[in-house]
Amino acid sequence: MEQYYVEVGTANYKEDLFEKLSDLRNKEGLPIEFSEIKNSATYLVRCAYSNLRGKQDQNRLTVRIYNYYFARSLAEIIFQGWEGHFIKKILRKEYNMNQNDIEEILSNAWKSLNCEEKTYLPETRKHVLIKSILEFLDSHKRFDIEGFMNFRAEQYKRELRKHIARAVNEYALEQEHEGFVRLLKRFLDSQHSIYKTIHLVIEKKGEIQFFDDRGRNISEECLEENRSFLQESTREAVANDRKNHFELYDDFLISAILKFTPRRIIIHMVSECCREMIQMISEVFEDRISFCQGCSMCREKN
Repeated sequence: MEQYYVEVGTANYKEDLFEKLSDLRNKEGLPIEFSEIKNSATYLVRCAYSNLRGKQDQNRLTVRIYNYYFARSLAEIIFQGWEGHFIKKILRKEYNMNQNDIEEILSNAWKSLNCEEKTYLPETRKHVLIKSILEFLDSHKRFDIEGFMNFRAEQYKRELRKHIARAVNEYALEQEHEGFVRLLKRFLDSQHSIYKTIHLVIEKKGEIQFFDDRGRNISEECLEENRSFLQESTREAVANDRKNHFELYDDFLISAILKFTPRRIIIHMVSECCREMIQMISEVFEDRISFCQGCSMCREKN
């Protein structure tokens, strides 16, 4: 009678492996019997499938179902253990990052990317790994976690590298944004306030009107001196294929607000657009910002 079993070995994930195999038997209800094989430095456990007394074809189908559960469990060990070490190695060797940057990426950017892969859909890297492990178990009775990850699972590692590149890019953009906000804050601290209060009214089409604390429309005064900046920046951006018109308009408006350095900014959100610009202003001006919940100025623009 043909024996149906899988031998799983690992040098670094013994506790994780034992926990996952126990879950397969106790939680998933798989009829498997464990036996440790201590003939090498690697922790090796044999998982024999019991209660297979049907025809050979039926047994093989049942074994493949069992192997799928094994593949998922082994993949979880890789996600929770091996993957983190691999990411750190790539960030250190290929991106020349220090430990602080690596930890920041793993705790922020990487966490947000992983939220996209909560399922085992075909397009996710997790599904790719499970499929790769299952195919291996179809023709092999021994699976070594470290050996498999070092010499196989190439498609999974390619997908993982793509995710690493995305996380690095997200982190770089975040660092650039934070540096820009710090720069604007320093500039703000060095300026003298021309207006105590400025009202920003964001109209339905995204246009922004400036009003002082007496309700006078000061849009021309606020924007005219910076109009040459917008025109020059637009020409430069078009020539260098960088920012689009809307991004430049946001920069233009922020520059105008900074120039007059109000002690207080009240934002009237008639329209829900300009979110990114409002976010930037909020980060720079912090507690100087407040949002109107509805007033005569808002009603006039509606």
